[in-house]
Amino acid sequence: MKKLFRTFMILASVVTFLFVSMAAAPDADARVKAKKKYKIAVVVPNGVDPYFFSKWYGSVQAAKKAGVTVTMFDAGGYEFLPKQVAHVEDIIAAKYDGMIICPISTKGMVNAVHKAMDKGVKVVVDNIDLDSNRVKNRVMKNSYELGVLIASTLAHGINYEGKVMMLPGPSGIEMVTSMAKGFEEYMSHYPKIKIVAKEFTKSNVQHAYQTAEDLLKKHPDVKGIYPWATLIARGTVDAVKAAGYKPGQIKIVTHNLVVGIEKDIRDGWVHAAVLAEQIAMASEAVYNVIDLIEGRTPPGTPYRGGTLSYIQNYMAFQHNLDILDRSGIEAPKNWMIKRQKRAANIVGGKRR
Repeated sequence: MKKLFRTFMILASVVTFLFVSMAAAPDADARVKAKKKYKIAVVVPNGVDPYFFSKWYGSVQAAKKAGVTVTMFDAGGYEFLPKQVAHVEDIIAAKYDGMIICPISTKGMVNAVHKAMDKGVKVVVDNIDLDSNRVKNRVMKNSYELGVLIASTLAHGINYEGKVMMLPGPSGIEMVTSMAKGFEEYMSHYPKIKIVAKEFTKSNVQHAYQTAEDLLKKHPDVKGIYPWATLIARGTVDAVKAAGYKPGQIKIVTHNLVVGIEKDIRDGWVHAAVLAEQIAMASEAVYNVIDLIEGRTPPGTPYRGGTLSYIQNYMAFQHNLDILDRSGIEAPKNWMIKRQKRAANIVGGKRR
């Protein structure tokens, strides 16, 4: 009885979160133009990831509308914390007016970000949280609730029984840990579901492929897999194909609907993916940092001395792909294909 009550409460919290998220995300397009042509840095862990590259489209389009400039600083991978610290140092030296940062490390980037703030750079934290009470705005997804949403979809997909594997993402990242916690706590309510493997991996296709390949050899009868996000999901799908499984034989549920993942859903290899409105999220962050530069409080709910702007999340399945509102999630195909033409305003990273 207690477990049923706890399950109900978790599901209720998901519904509440989705409702609040939709209410809390303002219309960025309705915001005014900037008073000056401010220089804004967009600092990301892994710009080669289709999630971040499509998100970059949102940053660029919002900057054009607002009359500011944006430059992406790409560390080239979640394992390159020193590179991201160095990028923040460069941003300080170049006297940027504002910085939108998705920190590689919740704690490891605190000193660098505080140093930027001390030098007058206005900061918005995006996507992955920073352990700081000095940040005046965050544009976030609720990571725990994302884990619950993925778990509930996967549990239903395997009829609430069978073996499940987790590839929850790079280790040491708050978002990864929080999503994994939501996933595991939801699954704990179903005694016929067994999480037989949990392996952290770098956010790239090859590492994910190798990890999934090894795990599939150990657990060939697995019914479901949770790979954290885009690149890990693609590597997982490749490993499932190589191992000789048929589409849909293993239910794969992941996070972020982008071009490759959408194809995998249509072809039956991925059961479902959470949509986080990454383009709307990027646009909101640009307008929020302009608010801070010009002395306004960005919209959102009070949080740690600043405001928190939540972005709505919802689930994409094969049956609803063609009826989804894509305005906040999808960059034009031309943008995704012609990456080299976008390199002028990108510092660092791996252009592959």
